Amino acid sequence: MSRQTFDEDFKRSTVQMMIEQNKSVAQTARDLGISPNTIHNWKKKYGEEFIEASFPNMTEAQQLKAMQKRLRDLEEENAILKKANALLRERPSVIFSFIYENRFIFRVEKMCKVMKVSRSGYHKWVDRPESEKAKRHKTLVKHVHKSYLESRGLYGSPKIAKDLERKGVPVCQKTVARIMKEENLRSKTVKKYKATTNSKHSLPVYENKLNQEFKVDAPNKVWVADITYIPTSEGWLYLASVMDLFSRKIVGWSVDKTMTKELVINALDRAYNRQKPPLGSVLHHSDRGSQYCSKDYQKKLTKYEMDISMSRKGNCYDNACIESFHSVLKKELIYLTKYKTREQAKKEIYEYIEIFYNSKRIHSANGYLSPSEYERMYLSKAAS
Repeated sequence: MSRQTFDEDFKRSTVQMMIEQNKSVAQTARDLGISPNTIHNWKKKYGEEFIEASFPNMTEAQQLKAMQKRLRDLEEENAILKKANALLRERPSVIFSFIYENRFIFRVEKMCKVMKVSRSGYHKWVDRPESEKAKRHKTLVKHVHKSYLESRGLYGSPKIAKDLERKGVPVCQKTVARIMKEENLRSKTVKKYKATTNSKHSLPVYENKLNQEFKVDAPNKVWVADITYIPTSEGWLYLASVMDLFSRKIVGWSVDKTMTKELVINALDRAYNRQKPPLGSVLHHSDRGSQYCSKDYQKKLTKYEMDISMSRKGNCYDNACIESFHSVLKKELIYLTKYKTREQAKKEIYEYIEIFYNSKRIHSANGYLSPSEYERMYLSKAAS
């Protein structure tokens, strides 16, 4: 695959997220699947404008002191990650052993934070004698908790069982369900939401070439696109998404306060610049919304030499995969928060798509791998 390119808005959003959440360059690079050098250059270019905003109502001396503390924290986190990188997916007892062995080198609190384990769990591991059976159960409980938290509290017992299985922790769904009940862990997802674009127009439309053939054998063969609506206290925020049907990865997306042709064009440009598909290789499928039928959008598809397919009138199943993604986005993110501003919604959408959905959220169509993992596995096999 050719070198990925990203627009200024994406780079700024990434740097802003890093600074506000105190994330290291290495962690951000792993989450996004982008090289650390690229992330470092983005932070160097855009970091100052967000650092000042992160320390409101402070004197220059106070800001300098706060930034120095943050820098020390980031340097310590990077050192921990460099030394413990191979252990990040290990069971908690292995991580606790690493923390214990390095407790005079790094702060225990910082190691627990970086390696995503609780301090109380670590101290219990150090202090208490337990039977092997009790230790195994405690470890399994921690795995369930970890999987649940990594899913943002969204996975139920079926997905947690699959997630643990793929991480080398064999456990049946009934056992996970029992542990979740004992620990009062419940999936936070809420009801589905349906939204459609405006298909009442006189613009040209195209035949349905996809014809609900949602199983694709390689990346960048079929892209599906759609628009959805995000409620905020300032009014609607519109999200246009482009999904690679092979991996279910969101390869391009864009948000705006108005639902225009520019919204969908920006999402398409992002997808093309990110994936760099060979000219003439992609079938682009969407509904018959006026934005997708506009002359400017059609010109862009022609420029990228994409074949065009559109859903039949009134048939929501023709574009089921991308509509399903927007439904999942609503259940797992949008309806769990009341957004005061469009900017707040945009930040959380960025983090959900780029950090969680593409990189971490397992998908049944991918054999319970995340979209990015599934894509990388294909490219690795193709290159060998």
